[in-house]
Amino acid sequence: MNILAVLRGLLRLTGLLAEWARNRSLMKAGESKAVNKGLIDAYNAIETARRARDNIDTKRLRDKFKRTPSDS
Repeated sequence: MNILAVLRGLLRLTGLLAEWARNRSLMKAGESKAVNKGLIDAYNAIETARRARDNIDTKRLRDKFKRTPSDS
């Protein structure tokens, strides 16, 4: 085996390792973005539920479902 074939093989191996590292880095970045989007969506859903809860007129709601003597 001559030295050029060995060098070509090493360069090819180095190229494959660099491509693998790049792909891995891109996948991790995509995963981070997906997790971040999930957290933002969850936070927005919780805030929507909190606003809905805070807008309930509890006195009117209690009066509406208040037991009357005829219910007994």
